[in-house]
Amino acid sequence: MKVFLGLLVTTVIFWLMLGAGADSPRKADIPADLAAAVDLFYAAVAAGDAETRVAMFTEDALMMPNHWTAWRGRDAIAGVIRGGGDSVFRIRGRKLLDAAVSGDLAYTVNSYYYTYHAAGSKPQWHKTKNVHIWKRGGAGQWKLHVDIWNSDVPMSEFADESYPETD
Repeated sequence: MKVFLGLLVTTVIFWLMLGAGADSPRKADIPADLAAAVDLFYAAVAAGDAETRVAMFTEDALMMPNHWTAWRGRDAIAGVIRGGGDSVFRIRGRKLLDAAVSGDLAYTVNSYYYTYHAAGSKPQWHKTKNVHIWKRGGAGQWKLHVDIWNSDVPMSEFADESYPETD
C-alpha cells in the first residue's frame, strides 16, 4: 500500500508540474459528480459539520497537515476533526487552481484562507493551499483519499520555532 500511495502522490505531482505550472494556475473544469463532492466537503467546513467532513474520507485516507504529524485512516482523522472542542475551523476565499480526473482517481488544488481559533475569539486568517486526491468508490461516490496542505508563509518566518526531536 505504501508503494501505491507513493506512486499516486508522484503521479499527482507530475500532473501538476506538467499541466498547471507554478506561476500560472488555471481554472479547471471538473465533472459534475466530483464538483458536487468538493462543494459538499467545503459546505461541511463552512457549517462546522464534523460528521459530514469525516464521512467524506475513505476508510484508509491520509491527512498530512502543515507542521504536524500525518494521520492514517478515517478513525484517526475523525479524532482530529471531532477533537477540536470549542475551536472554530473555517475557510474563506477558496479558489480552485487545478484539477484532473483519470478513471477513479482525481485531484484538486485549492488556495484559500483559513482560521482555527477558540470560539468567541477573533479569527486569525492564514493564507494556505492544498492538494486533495479523490477516489471514486464502489457506489460511484467521490471520497477524499489524501488531504495535504501547507502555508504560504515563508519558512524564514518560522526560523525561531523549536523542534525538540531535532534539537
